[in-house]
Amino acid sequence: MRPPQKPWRPATCCADPGPGIRARSAIPARISPVIRFGPFQIDPRTWTLSRDGHTVDLSPRLVEILGHLACHGGAIVTKDELLERFWPDINISDNTLTRAVADIRKALGDSASAPIYVQTLARRGYRFVGAAGASGASGAGEDPFQAWEQGRLALESLDLSRLDQAIAAFERAVVELPSYAPAYAGLANAYMLRFETTRFSNTLDREMLDRATTAARRACAADAKLGEGWAVLGYLLAAAGQVPEGQAAARRATALEPGNWRHHFRLGYVTWGEERLRATDRIVELMPAFAPARMLSAMVFVARGALARAEQEATRGAEIQRESAGTDTPIPTAGLHWLRGLVMSARGERDEALQCFTEEIAAGTDGHVYGREFIANARVAAGFVLLARNEAAAASAHFTQALTETPRHARATLGLQAARLLSKELRVSDDTFMPVAKAKEELVRSGRHVEASLVEAGECCILDRITEAGDILDRMLTLAPVGPAGWIIPVDPMLAAVRYVPGRAGILAKLAARAS
Repeated sequence: MRPPQKPWRPATCCADPGPGIRARSAIPARISPVIRFGPFQIDPRTWTLSRDGHTVDLSPRLVEILGHLACHGGAIVTKDELLERFWPDINISDNTLTRAVADIRKALGDSASAPIYVQTLARRGYRFVGAAGASGASGAGEDPFQAWEQGRLALESLDLSRLDQAIAAFERAVVELPSYAPAYAGLANAYMLRFETTRFSNTLDREMLDRATTAARRACAADAKLGEGWAVLGYLLAAAGQVPEGQAAARRATALEPGNWRHHFRLGYVTWGEERLRATDRIVELMPAFAPARMLSAMVFVARGALARAEQEATRGAEIQRESAGTDTPIPTAGLHWLRGLVMSARGERDEALQCFTEEIAAGTDGHVYGREFIANARVAAGFVLLARNEAAAASAHFTQALTETPRHARATLGLQAARLLSKELRVSDDTFMPVAKAKEELVRSGRHVEASLVEAGECCILDRITEAGDILDRMLTLAPVGPAGWIIPVDPMLAAVRYVPGRAGILAKLAARAS
């Protein structure tokens, strides 16, 4: 006697995403597609079958089985897969599936001996042999693979103005190709980039991060051998604070597809120290003109105190960024001029540093996904370099512009208050740094604890509480998980005064040890 059958609920036309993964409703669909073949049409919203506009008498479960076969058009779907998907945890015989397929054929007017739509492959399973296609409810019949390709090209441009186009294309692709893992991986990347546009602000878009992670998990569930699914999942898990899990996923991606430089970039992003450097070496070997690899490696060298090597990496990256400006180079670059400027400022070459920041600001006006982030970074860094030269008015202009473009930016808020103090526009009082306190609270609520600590240390530097600033940084490095936390300390103009902290050597030694 077999166990009682569970109530049937419509499943999605894709591989089971596994435990802990939300239903497909978590991925917003902007259209309601139908599946068309011959005179027939399947509406996945209700799992109804119609022929020439008239409803065909077939149960929703059988319509969904038919839809599942159609979604895998041309590919064999095994009996075990169908039984597991539509009768999970139920001990039934193959006869149940055989009867179900017979009922589907009857509704279609199909024949097992001369199939038009559903073909039986003895001892293997079934294959849909009709010409199926998906379209929106309006009847628009654009090829979903074309939508996927449009989304991919829009993503690789890193053009902020095309990001919504990419998201829409991939959202359509996953609905119309619900078993196509690359479509889910593309959607995860698109959502990830939307999240990334908020990563420099006080408030992160956690909902978009969750959507991206859900899509990435679906990609991995649909095709466990697709490296891109694991690569983007690794990136997203690390962004969510699940660093060991993210590293494991990224390593799996590189193991599956060792010749894909994109996977090595994701691995480099989620790892630190020597493993990151090995990943960036591999990226440069596979894609020499990919400047972000130089940024990843330069960060490690900065943390180690190897500023000469950091400058070398940043300079080469900045050259690539300059050479690729205004071209159709895939995956254009941002941030390398800013990074080189940081190193120059730490070496005391302030004029050169300011030139780098100016170049970053100019380069960032092209609508790059990361453009606003690095424009803000460059304006803030320039402002603190100018403060060190007692140029309060010029510094104030940079901080004010940064806040205009990125309201409540914590570093810019701190810098503006410091410029006002320097110009005697403000006097130190209990509420002088109240705007900074509010910005730090937002950082903490958003989970950006390291950045909040850096800003707090910067505030102490401005108030000449240098020892306290050093204590804050030391405590932050002690508590932070393994990774790049605090890498910027040796070159951060906001923290330049920390070089006078009695325990500075210990802080830098701890930072270098973390990057070993």
